[in-house]
Amino acid sequence: MSSKPYKLDNPIAVVGELARRLHARYGDDVLPIFSEVMKEYGYHSGVKRAKRMPGLGFPDRVAGWLESLIRIGEAEIVHKDDKRVAVKGHNCPLNLEGDNQTICEALMRFDEGLVGALADSPVTLKIEKSLARGDDYCLVHFSRKRSR
Repeated sequence: MSSKPYKLDNPIAVVGELARRLHARYGDDVLPIFSEVMKEYGYHSGVKRAKRMPGLGFPDRVAGWLESLIRIGEAEIVHKDDKRVAVKGHNCPLNLEGDNQTICEALMRFDEGLVGALADSPVTLKIEKSLARGDDYCLVHFSRKRSR
């Protein structure tokens, strides 16, 4: 059993812990693998979600995806328009707080892929603030690369 202050009681926390342990054992060579797999998984998850949100535009689809986290106060949308959505997060579901920014960036490719599918176009992910590097909250920007 771990003496860590969090539990591995959900799939997202397990992904974070597996990434942390694999990175500790194999170093930065695993980061591109994490990024590639997470982005592809995110994209396919986003395609499924987008099908359940017909008629909604990019910012409203992102809000719909985050609805449960917004409702419980773990996330909020601080900016949204047709080209960019900025999300503030108050909790790291991957349990990476203060731990390793490089792992965070690799695993956040899931969100990049998912939001790209919701936007129906590629997006750029910018992590301005991060709990993983010790900031008080996460601030993540998703910007559409082009409109369709």
